[in-house]
Amino acid sequence: MPTELWVKNGLVFTDEGFQEVNIKIIDERIDSLVKIQAEPLIEKTEAIIDASGCLVVPGFIDAHVHFNDPGRTEWEGMETGSKAAAIGGTTTIFDMPLNCSPSITNMKHLTRKKGYLSVLSSIDYALWGGMTADNLQNRSELAQMSEGIIAWKAFMSASGIEDFPCVSPNELKQAMQAAKEHDKILALHAEWEEEISRLTAYYKNRPRMNERKAFLASRPVSAEEKAVRYALELAAKYGTALHFVHISSAKVVELIEQAKKSGVDVTVETCPHYLIFDEEDFNKNGAIYKCAPPLRPRDEVEGLWDCLANGLIDTIGSDHSPCLYSMKSTDSIWDAWGGIQGVQFTWLAVMDEALERKIPLKYILPLGSSNVAQRFGIAGRKGRIQPGLDADLVLIRLDETTVADQKSFAFRNRYSPYEDREFFLKIKKTLLRGKVIYDDQAGVTKEKFGQSL
Repeated sequence: MPTELWVKNGLVFTDEGFQEVNIKIIDERIDSLVKIQAEPLIEKTEAIIDASGCLVVPGFIDAHVHFNDPGRTEWEGMETGSKAAAIGGTTTIFDMPLNCSPSITNMKHLTRKKGYLSVLSSIDYALWGGMTADNLQNRSELAQMSEGIIAWKAFMSASGIEDFPCVSPNELKQAMQAAKEHDKILALHAEWEEEISRLTAYYKNRPRMNERKAFLASRPVSAEEKAVRYALELAAKYGTALHFVHISSAKVVELIEQAKKSGVDVTVETCPHYLIFDEEDFNKNGAIYKCAPPLRPRDEVEGLWDCLANGLIDTIGSDHSPCLYSMKSTDSIWDAWGGIQGVQFTWLAVMDEALERKIPLKYILPLGSSNVAQRFGIAGRKGRIQPGLDADLVLIRLDETTVADQKSFAFRNRYSPYEDREFFLKIKKTLLRGKVIYDDQAGVTKEKFGQSL
């Protein structure tokens, strides 16, 4: 017999904006949206979630996480990472092909990872495949891999992972052609390797310069801009669908927007840390705030918010990139691992900041839901609250607060730049395909309902 559930009395985010409707769920999918004043009589035997006082929004889709499973689960794992994501209202993640060990650059590793993850996740997931300098020549295997991945990922600068070498400018042409052949998006970490290598060598040899400022100077916006400009030229030439991850500068977003207007099939992601923190946070606090591209000056933060408010940014991803605390607590900033731990707080942080800036949530929510689903081909299942789609829902109150205290961290290594930050909203429940997987009183369910997409 079908299982029926109602989510009642909430303010529901739909394609028409926020509406006072009740959500009828049958089994795992949304059956209908019913106007509250026209609601039919509901029998007492039916299951009901009372969303009074809550916003009800689509489960968030984070297209950019590194959960490092299998192989580096001491850094993070699918079990801990997906639990943290669920607490933060994320119901679907796309796991990047590197930082697990070995990296996902061939069919053997892809098949192994799929089997390994099958019973570990609290939320739904898909996997990225990696294009590197080592596997680009094996076009038949890349074609085979493309059937089992959400999209391709490549680095234009050193990745920091030995078995995931970056592609040279010439190799990027091959990557563009291969992605086009597979009809898959190619996502790029876009920083110009030659410029970064040259500047790193220069600034490392300036002992009198503050080391943190030297690191920032070694990865300027110009390196990002040069890489993006080159990649856009190739995408226009080959007709490749392109997605730039973790863009940190408004100038670069505007460059991408120009390419969109000229017909290039391109989208742009930024991350919450580029919208919340700036280079002064890094200068003051050090390696916990280290990432690549690095945090930028405050005027760049403001510029990104202007881009976001004007609809120039397509998606927001956490780029959750964890490691052991000992890899952050090093003598030299150059040796510290670069990555931000934040998947549990991505949407709390972004929504809180947007509300503070008086930017309506209707402009923010699609960046972690419908826009992601549409771009990556899962809009038939995810990303909206509408009949026929998976019942992935988040209940949020704007009259309660959340403090990111360390004891609440669900990711494996309990440190984060968000520690002790207070958010003026609270996630009350997270539903995955009609099942409550997180409740702010009961926590995350022990049963793992996550499925591979």
